[in-house]
Formats: sequence, C-alpha cells, structure tokens
Amino acid sequence: MSEADFVSGMPSRADAAALSRTRAQSGIAPGFTPADLIARIEQAFGARSPAPSFTEEMSDEAAGDQPRHFSPADRESDPTAGWDMLDADAPIPACVEQIEAARIAGYHEGLADAAMAADAVVSRERELLEAVAGAMKAGGAIDRVALAEALRRTVTMLVTQLVGEIGVSAPLLAARVEAATELLADASESAMLRVHPEDLPLLEGRVPGTVFPVADESVERGSFVMEAASTIVEDGPAMWLEQLSSAIERAAVPAC
Repeated sequence: MSEADFVSGMPSRADAAALSRTRAQSGIAPGFTPADLIARIEQAFGARSPAPSFTEEMSDEAAGDQPRHFSPADRESDPTAGWDMLDADAPIPACVEQIEAARIAGYHEGLADAAMAADAVVSRERELLEAVAGAMKAGGAIDRVALAEALRRTVTMLVTQLVGEIGVSAPLLAARVEAATELLADASESAMLRVHPEDLPLLEGRVPGTVFPVADESVERGSFVMEAASTIVEDGPAMWLEQLSSAIERAAVPAC
C-alpha cells in the first residue's frame, strides 16, 4: 500500500488480510516455499527427479519456447510398434518365457522334495511297526498276566456300565420271574418275591398267581429273591457280573 492510497482511520478487514499475506509471501526466501519443501522430500525418497533451482526456473522462463516436460531420447522409434493387446495369438516375449520356465522348474523341484519327505515318513513308520511286531513276537517285552488282568477289568467295567444304562424292562423281568418259578420243587408251591420298590409296579399282572411280590429296599433294581418253603432263587445284574468275573478268571491267558 502506497502513501497515496493511505486513508486515515481503521483499515478494512479484507485489506488487512491481503496486506498480511503479501508481507508473509514476500518474506520467504527462494527454495523454502511449501512446494519446494515437498519437492525436496520426494527427491530424497526417489519419487521424482530433482527439482530445478530458482535460477534454472528463471532461465527456463527467459527461454520461453523450450519444453519443460519429458522427451524421449529417440523420437523416431516406437517401442509398441506392431503390438496388439487384444491379439491372443501374439508371440510370448522371451522374458515371460524365462519366468514361466523358472516357475515350472521350481514347481517340479518342490514336488520332488515333498515326495522324498513323504517317503522318509513312510519308511520311518514302517520301521516302527516292524519293531513293535518283532517285540510282540518275542514275548519278552509284554506281561501276559498284566494284559489278561487289564482285559478282565475292561470287560467287567463295560458290562457293568451297559447294565446300568439299559435299565429295567418289565417284560424281561416278568419272564425271569416265570423262569425262576420253574426251578421250584413244586410249580404250584406259593412263593414270596422280594423286589425293589420301584420294580414292584412293573410286575403287576405279569407274575403267576402263586407268586406274591413284596417291596424290599435291600434288593437292587432289576434283581429279585424268590423264597419258597423248599427253595430260594436269586437273580439279578450283580449275580451276572459275578458269574462273568468267574468265567474270565478261569479263561486262559492269551498267547502273544
């Protein structure tokens, strides 16, 4: 603002802002503008070629008609001459063929290495199986008595669990009671049948008239005790397990 343009009083806000901006821009030395700083950062990280200096810019502006953009080294040559990107039958460049050949070679090499590793694992497992089979044939490394005991315990545990999970069937329980009456000395003999209280409703109308069921909490579920004047007959899962254990104990030790 010159002295001729000066008017006494408060300057307008727009004039004050323009004056401040002009003073700030005129005070920046060449090469330190925001554009110059961004160009230096890009040049440091290889983003673009070095920016021309302030003196070079002035000389280019003085030249006027000289181009300031990129120009090819050979303007007469055409690198893409005869190339059609939509031609599927176009010959493959040599560089692409080399890359594809290297990829195929690497694939086959990796496949061969994987096959060798798999063969090594199979051979190792076969050796271990042969060693175990040899030890079992020798019989010295296996305790046959301990093996037989383990088999007995396993069978007993499985049968016990199976009997507990099946529960009590009314038709089967009645059939067992009827079979027990045939073991009495006299089929017409009266007998008292002691069963678990929860099994008593299952036998209603299913037992012979000479058998009188009574509840007894000391009897396990699924079991019964038939008491007559001449005979006592007991049956139940507990007796089955005892008979099974006795049969397993009498079984011969398996030969290895």
